[in-house]
Amino acid sequence: MIGPTRTGWRAHQADAGSGMVAGRASVMVVAGIALAVVVAWAAVGDGNVPFERIPPPVQDRLRDVMDHAVFQRSVQGLTFRSHEPVFLYFLDHPDFAAAVARALGVARYRVEPRSGGAYWGDDTRGTKGIFEVVYADRGKRVVHAQGTYDTRWLPTIRARIVLVLDFAHRTGPDAASYVTNDVKGYLRVDNPFLDVLARLVGPIVVGAVDRKVARSFGIAAKVSERAYGDPEGFLGALRTAPEVDQQYLAELAARLRQAHGSRQTISAVVER
Repeated sequence: MIGPTRTGWRAHQADAGSGMVAGRASVMVVAGIALAVVVAWAAVGDGNVPFERIPPPVQDRLRDVMDHAVFQRSVQGLTFRSHEPVFLYFLDHPDFAAAVARALGVARYRVEPRSGGAYWGDDTRGTKGIFEVVYADRGKRVVHAQGTYDTRWLPTIRARIVLVLDFAHRTGPDAASYVTNDVKGYLRVDNPFLDVLARLVGPIVVGAVDRKVARSFGIAAKVSERAYGDPEGFLGALRTAPEVDQQYLAELAARLRQAHGSRQTISAVVER
């Protein structure tokens, strides 16, 4: 069940252009942050980057994007059913989360680990890049991403992104566990000509961006809902998937057991 979102727009000097904006939304998928809507809650975070807790060199990288962003995007109240231990595991293992999404047939994007805690991602729709979680606590992640977007209509777009994800788990009126997510993103375009173009044509593509973001967040919602509603079937579908790391799957099963009260059937599905 998908319900209404609360979406906010604010231009940072101006809005972004069509091809580049689509690339920005796609990088959100690559970054693995993802999430869609069932229940509308109040905002769960301040949307700010906690610079005082981030090393100065990393602060500089973030500010270089945020201070020169042509586009700023805020989305609040992205909510779906989720067990907190499972949500955090997917959030902290984006390569595994991508493999699970592919195995379940809900996405095609790929994520691979790189040295130094970074990840390489390809959304199979023209966007490729490197992303890194530069700050993490129990209710917030800050991601820096840098990549390219290829489209038929423009030269290869080079861009950098800062994403701020605030999230919180709550019990809904139906006694189910829900996670609510607020996302804020900043996009800097590194092609000088396209930077100018982005500032001119941005208002045209507001609807297109909404559709891109909804699709991106919907991927994780489908995975989370499947794990929440049918944990045994979820794990059984992944057990025979060749690209799903079975060690990660066993660790995920342990978190599902934790969420469901140590049910023996869940572990049996993985051990067969």
